[in-house]
Amino acid sequence: MQTGKLDRRVLYTKRALTAALVNLMRESHIDKISVKALCEAADVNRSTFYAHFRNQHDLLAHVEAEALDDLRTRLLADSEPSTRTVVKILEYAQEHADLFLMLLEGSDGSFQRQIMELAHLADLQMPQEPDGAEAETLEYRYLFAVNGALGMLSHWLKKGTPQSPEEMGELLMRMISHGVELRP
Repeated sequence: MQTGKLDRRVLYTKRALTAALVNLMRESHIDKISVKALCEAADVNRSTFYAHFRNQHDLLAHVEAEALDDLRTRLLADSEPSTRTVVKILEYAQEHADLFLMLLEGSDGSFQRQIMELAHLADLQMPQEPDGAEAETLEYRYLFAVNGALGMLSHWLKKGTPQSPEEMGELLMRMISHGVELRP
Protein backbone atom coordinates (compact mmCIF):
# COMPACT_ATOMS: atom_id res chain seq x y z
CA MET A 1 0.00 0.00 0.00
CA GLN A 2 2.84 2.40 0.73
CA THR A 3 3.94 2.24 -2.93
CA GLY A 4 0.52 3.42 -4.18
CA LYS A 5 0.60 6.41 -1.83
CA LEU A 6 4.10 7.29 -2.94
CA ASP A 7 3.14 6.98 -6.62
CA ARG A 8 0.14 9.26 -6.13
CA ARG A 9 2.24 11.81 -4.26
CA VAL A 10 4.90 11.75 -6.96
CA LEU A 11 2.23 12.13 -9.63
CA TYR A 12 0.63 15.02 -7.73
CA THR A 13 4.03 16.70 -7.26
CA LYS A 14 4.91 16.42 -10.94
CA ARG A 15 1.48 17.72 -11.97
CA ALA A 16 1.77 20.66 -9.57
CA LEU A 17 5.25 21.49 -10.86
CA THR A 18 4.06 21.23 -14.47
CA ALA A 19 1.16 23.58 -13.79
CA ALA A 20 3.49 26.02 -12.03
CA LEU A 21 5.92 25.89 -14.96
CA VAL A 22 3.15 26.58 -17.48
CA ASN A 23 1.89 29.55 -15.44
CA LEU A 24 5.34 31.03 -14.86
CA MET A 25 6.37 30.63 -18.50
CA ARG A 26 3.41 32.78 -19.56
CA GLU A 27 5.36 35.71 -18.13
CA SER A 28 9.01 34.66 -18.21
CA HIS A 29 11.48 32.64 -20.25
CA ILE A 30 12.66 29.39 -18.65
CA ASP A 31 16.08 30.97 -17.95
CA LYS A 32 14.40 33.63 -15.80
CA ILE A 33 12.44 31.13 -13.68
CA SER A 34 14.14 29.91 -10.53
CA VAL A 35 13.61 26.59 -8.80
CA LYS A 36 12.55 28.60 -5.75
CA ALA A 37 9.80 30.33 -7.77
CA LEU A 38 8.64 27.00 -9.19
CA CYS A 39 8.47 25.44 -5.74
CA GLU A 40 6.56 28.38 -4.31
CA ALA A 41 4.06 28.37 -7.18
CA ALA A 42 3.57 24.59 -6.89
CA ASP A 43 3.59 24.57 -3.07
CA VAL A 44 6.36 21.98 -3.14
CA ASN A 45 9.52 21.87 -1.01
CA ARG A 46 12.78 22.42 -2.84
CA SER A 47 14.10 19.09 -1.55
CA THR A 48 11.07 17.41 -3.14
CA PHE A 49 11.77 19.22 -6.41
CA TYR A 50 15.41 18.08 -6.38
CA ALA A 51 14.35 14.51 -5.65
CA HIS A 52 12.82 14.46 -9.14
CA PHE A 53 14.62 17.11 -11.24
CA ARG A 54 18.08 18.68 -11.46
CA ASN A 55 16.82 22.17 -12.36
CA GLN A 56 14.06 24.05 -14.19
CA HIS A 57 15.44 22.97 -17.58
CA ASP A 58 15.26 19.33 -16.51
CA LEU A 59 11.60 19.84 -15.52
CA LEU A 60 10.87 21.44 -18.91
CA ALA A 61 12.57 18.55 -20.71
CA HIS A 62 10.48 16.10 -18.65
CA VAL A 63 7.25 17.96 -19.53
CA GLU A 64 8.19 17.99 -23.23
CA ALA A 65 9.02 14.29 -23.23
CA GLU A 66 5.79 13.40 -21.44
CA ALA A 67 3.67 15.42 -23.92
CA LEU A 68 5.47 13.87 -26.89
CA ASP A 69 5.05 10.36 -25.47
CA ASP A 70 1.32 10.99 -24.99
CA LEU A 71 1.01 12.27 -28.54
CA ARG A 72 3.08 9.42 -29.98
CA THR A 73 0.86 6.91 -28.16
CA ARG A 74 -2.26 8.49 -29.65
CA LEU A 75 -0.80 8.57 -33.14
CA LEU A 76 0.41 5.00 -33.08
CA ALA A 77 -2.78 3.59 -31.52
CA ASP A 78 -4.14 2.74 -34.93
CA SER A 79 -3.46 3.54 -38.55
CA GLU A 80 -6.00 5.94 -40.00
CA PRO A 81 -5.93 8.39 -42.87
CA SER A 82 -3.62 11.37 -42.42
CA THR A 83 -6.44 13.87 -41.82
CA ARG A 84 -7.62 11.80 -38.83
CA THR A 85 -4.06 11.68 -37.48
CA VAL A 86 -3.79 15.47 -37.68
CA VAL A 87 -7.13 15.71 -35.87
CA LYS A 88 -5.69 13.51 -33.09
CA ILE A 89 -2.81 15.98 -32.68
CA LEU A 90 -5.27 18.88 -32.61
CA GLU A 91 -7.52 17.13 -30.08
CA TYR A 92 -4.53 16.56 -27.81
CA ALA A 93 -3.42 20.18 -28.21
CA GLN A 94 -6.94 21.41 -27.42
CA GLU A 95 -7.20 19.21 -24.31
CA HIS A 96 -3.83 20.48 -23.06
CA ALA A 97 -3.95 23.98 -24.59
CA ASP A 98 -1.98 25.88 -21.93
CA LEU A 99 0.74 23.24 -21.75
CA PHE A 100 0.94 22.82 -25.52
CA LEU A 101 1.10 26.56 -26.17
CA MET A 102 3.84 26.94 -23.56
CA LEU A 103 5.84 24.15 -25.17
CA LEU A 104 5.38 25.57 -28.67
CA GLU A 105 6.35 29.11 -27.74
CA GLY A 106 8.41 28.87 -24.58
CA SER A 107 10.85 26.06 -25.12
CA ASP A 108 14.18 26.15 -26.91
CA GLY A 109 12.77 24.74 -30.14
CA SER A 110 13.30 21.08 -29.34
CA PHE A 111 9.57 20.50 -28.86
CA GLN A 112 8.82 22.02 -32.27
CA ARG A 113 11.49 19.83 -33.92
CA GLN A 114 10.06 16.73 -32.28
CA ILE A 115 6.54 17.67 -33.34
CA MET A 116 7.89 17.96 -36.89
CA GLU A 117 9.24 14.42 -36.55
CA LEU A 118 5.84 13.26 -35.32
CA ALA A 119 4.32 14.83 -38.43
CA HIS A 120 6.15 12.13 -40.38
CA LEU A 121 4.08 9.62 -38.42
CA ALA A 122 1.00 11.42 -39.67
CA ASP A 123 2.08 10.40 -43.16
CA LEU A 124 1.38 13.82 -44.58
CA GLN A 125 1.16 13.39 -48.32
CA MET A 126 2.75 16.29 -50.14
CA PRO A 127 1.50 16.59 -53.71
CA GLN A 128 4.18 15.67 -56.23
CA GLU A 129 5.49 18.15 -58.74
CA PRO A 130 4.31 17.31 -62.25
CA ASP A 131 7.88 16.78 -63.43
CA GLY A 132 9.00 14.96 -60.25
CA ALA A 133 10.64 17.50 -57.93
CA GLU A 134 14.08 16.98 -56.55
CA ALA A 135 14.44 15.63 -53.01
CA GLU A 136 15.72 19.01 -51.78
CA THR A 137 12.67 20.82 -53.16
CA LEU A 138 10.37 18.30 -51.49
CA GLU A 139 12.25 18.78 -48.22
CA TYR A 140 11.71 22.56 -48.41
CA ARG A 141 8.03 22.05 -49.15
CA TYR A 142 7.70 19.67 -46.20
CA LEU A 143 9.45 22.13 -43.85
CA PHE A 144 7.24 24.96 -45.11
CA ALA A 145 4.10 22.88 -44.57
CA VAL A 146 5.00 21.69 -41.07
CA ASN A 147 6.27 25.08 -39.87
CA GLY A 148 3.13 26.69 -41.26
CA ALA A 149 1.01 24.08 -39.50
CA LEU A 150 2.82 24.76 -36.20
CA GLY A 151 2.19 28.50 -36.64
CA MET A 152 -1.49 27.85 -37.34
CA LEU A 153 -1.70 25.53 -34.32
CA SER A 154 -0.17 28.16 -32.06
CA HIS A 155 -2.54 30.84 -33.37
CA TRP A 156 -5.55 28.51 -32.99
CA LEU A 157 -4.62 27.80 -29.38
CA LYS A 158 -4.10 31.50 -28.58
CA LYS A 159 -7.56 32.28 -29.97
CA GLY A 160 -9.11 29.66 -27.68
CA THR A 161 -9.65 26.98 -30.36
CA PRO A 162 -12.71 28.58 -32.02
CA GLN A 163 -12.81 25.90 -34.73
CA SER A 164 -13.21 22.24 -33.90
CA PRO A 165 -10.18 19.97 -34.26
CA GLU A 166 -11.91 18.41 -37.29
CA GLU A 167 -12.35 21.81 -38.98
CA MET A 168 -8.74 22.77 -38.27
CA GLY A 169 -7.53 19.37 -39.47
CA GLU A 170 -9.34 19.79 -42.78
CA LEU A 171 -7.97 23.33 -43.17
CA LEU A 172 -4.42 22.23 -42.38
CA MET A 173 -4.57 19.29 -44.78
CA ARG A 174 -6.04 21.51 -47.52
CA MET A 175 -3.24 24.01 -47.06
CA ILE A 176 -0.60 21.27 -47.00
CA SER A 177 -2.02 19.73 -50.15
CA HIS A 178 -2.78 22.88 -52.10
CA GLY A 179 -0.79 25.63 -50.40
CA VAL A 180 -2.06 29.16 -50.16
CA GLU A 181 -4.03 29.75 -53.30
CA LEU A 182 -4.70 33.39 -54.01
CA ARG A 183 -7.73 34.00 -56.13
CA PRO A 184 -8.11 37.28 -58.07
